[in-house]
Amino acid sequence: MRRFFVSVLCVVFSLCFLSGCGVEQYDDTKVADLDFTLVAEEDIPEQVMNVINESKSENFRKTYTDNDYLYIIIGYGAQPTTNYSITIEELYEAPNAIFVSSMLKGPSKHEKVIEKETYPYVVLKLNYSDKTVIFK
Repeated sequence: MRRFFVSVLCVVFSLCFLSGCGVEQYDDTKVADLDFTLVAEEDIPEQVMNVINESKSENFRKTYTDNDYLYIIIGYGAQPTTNYSITIEELYEAPNAIFVSSMLKGPSKHEKVIEKETYPYVVLKLNYSDKTVIFK
């Protein structure tokens, strides 16, 4: 019986130590705010539009890069009416990552809405960076 408990204890300790291996930690200390362009629908590159169309019915947070730019793509899935909007609350560079947070805002009580399913998303265009993007 004692061997069993010792074996279980060894397994538990091994899992605790091994679970921390290989997990990169990101320092969220702000180094600088980042400038970005909000991309109009007609200016969204075809490859980015493909990412949106594949994911738009669900919440999604994705990135796409080409040789010159980093695109941050945020979608909030299907919404029951029109007049939803997305605000970018934070977008900044940290020592080893880029952090972004956003919020979905529904229509105000005074706005006229159409009862039609919509898929709000936003595309941010930044200068190219190979840093990992962390969505908060």
